Amino acid sequence: WKNSLKGIGYFLGSALLQISYDLALTVMICLIVLAMPWAIFGLDRELGTAKKKNASLKDIFVMDNRKLNLLSLARLFLFASRDFWFEVPLPFFFRAPACEGLGTKTCFSHIDCSNGAICGESGFCENPNPGGGCGGLGLERVVVGAALGAYIILYGQVQSWTPQLVTGPLKQTPPNKLTEVFWCLINSLPTGLMAAVVVFDPAFQENETSKMITWFVVLIASFAIIFAINSSIHSFLVVNYASKEKVAVSVGFYYMSNALGRLMGTLGSGLLYTFVGEDVGPLAGTNAVAGLATCFLAGTLCSLISAIITLFIDDQSNGLKCGPCCTIVKSIEENMEKNSHFDKSYDNTSNTKHITTHTFTQAIEVIDESKDSNQHVDQITPICENEVSC
Repeated sequence: WKNSLKGIGYFLGSALLQISYDLALTVMICLIVLAMPWAIFGLDRELGTAKKKNASLKDIFVMDNRKLNLLSLARLFLFASRDFWFEVPLPFFFRAPACEGLGTKTCFSHIDCSNGAICGESGFCENPNPGGGCGGLGLERVVVGAALGAYIILYGQVQSWTPQLVTGPLKQTPPNKLTEVFWCLINSLPTGLMAAVVVFDPAFQENETSKMITWFVVLIASFAIIFAINSSIHSFLVVNYASKEKVAVSVGFYYMSNALGRLMGTLGSGLLYTFVGEDVGPLAGTNAVAGLATCFLAGTLCSLISAIITLFIDDQSNGLKCGPCCTIVKSIEENMEKNSHFDKSYDNTSNTKHITTHTFTQAIEVIDESKDSNQHVDQITPICENEVSC
């Protein structure tokens, strides 16, 4: 429910910003004050206290757990794969007006300009935020906040129900590194598809708002579900890999890499979104379509890098299934059973060959004796024990 509440916060914040920035800050402060008594009187006072001794900086930053170190590095790129397009480029693109007419079309009021554009003091339509680029949807701030909030809520709900709805039915519980590699590769599909769509679909070049919105709805819904599954698997693996003596430190180190990945994605996306794309003019800014496509491509590469890093974790003994009837990678137990069955089959075959060869040798000896006594071969009684051995 934590992420669902964050989603509501996205929507509430955007709605309040539509009225006043000071009002938004005031409401946020009031909500924090209201939550403080619950935290002070409702939580256990021993929560967060060390059982034995406090951890030093050396204990925090020196980690000898190879599995956790690799998982943390993979987590860094996993969250960068989202924040390379979600935190900065997506809301700016949703708010950005179309490039057409900016700086060239005369106006008397905002109504004369396209969605998201304003009528400037110079008498021309202009971008209220040239740094955000042009070529976007020109949506209202409340609508943008609702879209981002819906993503967060959907992500939070899917994350909490992943074991029951996804990994359980697919026989991927408990998950291992192969499970994460599988879903991390799937995580690259929505962003990779959107990078191609933004570049090659005429709707983005001609600013066809309805088609662009359809693509973004598909992206937000599909990526929220897939990313939530990945995050849920990671949450299990970090606890599974953490040392029993240093669970809190291990989890803290892991989530520190999570925050670093978000920082990398946020800063990197700002640079790509701002500086990739043709400069349309001082009243319009850069063409945001090219910048957005580059951010989607960067997110796709981060998903692939995360999957590659996860491959180096030594945790594949349980194999990988994709349902009760589909086995992608067999577990060690299945391989051992197969090898054991093969050894038994080989032993049985060897014994049969030995019996057959021995019986055949006896038959030849009888035939040789029959030749000496001038007997016909077809009159000799077979000495084979059964027809198969004969």
